[in-house]
Amino acid sequence: MEERRLFSRKELPFLAGILAIIIGLLLIRHFSPQGSRAVVEVNGLVREVRELSALAGPETLALQGENGISLTVEFTPRGARILESSCPDKNCVRTGSIARVGEAAICLPGRVVLKIDGAGAVDAVTY
Repeated sequence: MEERRLFSRKELPFLAGILAIIIGLLLIRHFSPQGSRAVVEVNGLVREVRELSALAGPETLALQGENGISLTVEFTPRGARILESSCPDKNCVRTGSIARVGEAAICLPGRVVLKIDGAGAVDAVTY
């Protein structure tokens, strides 16, 4: 009987390269900068800014978005999230907690944007 191998010797460098890429991406995600503040915008206007690192515990903010949509935003030292919303699809609530620079939770019917920004935020690099 012939012995069957899972991988041939020629495939091992390719698989090791893919594994190295995956580990690199996970490390980049893990060490990417944490946001220092949460910004709430309603219809493009800044409504609230909270310094997350200065919070002692969870805080909530009730606000009214466009089209009669009411939302509750929760701020914690570890991040922020839209806790409740009266919008029909609740995608903003299902987004969950956001903590890294550039992350956002958006309620389209209410025109509300909850985003994290702070030092280390890079939008684009131009060469």
